[in-house]
Amino acid sequence: MAASSGENSVESKSSLSGIAPLEAVLFDIDGTLCDSDPIHCHAFREMLQEIGFNGGVPITEEYYIENIGGRHNDDIARILFPDDFQRGLKLTDDKEVMFRK
Repeated sequence: MAASSGENSVESKSSLSGIAPLEAVLFDIDGTLCDSDPIHCHAFREMLQEIGFNGGVPITEEYYIENIGGRHNDDIARILFPDDFQRGLKLTDDKEVMFRK
């Protein structure tokens, strides 16, 4: 496999290229191979209820879909805690830890 940039040419070979030539690449954007959204929703519901968000009433699936699902953590932090962005970031970081457990 050769890559060329102007006059420079770099020769690069993978040790696996002879055994299994690359024919395709699959990137797993969450939801492609596994729908983990229900786990994210559960983790957010637990974390938010624990800190008394929404008066301690668990968020609904509809609330999760409208405000959280599919968004970046920075955006979620701003939505959940518009007056305390750092608190929102801390919550989203803690939620990621819970999600991975």
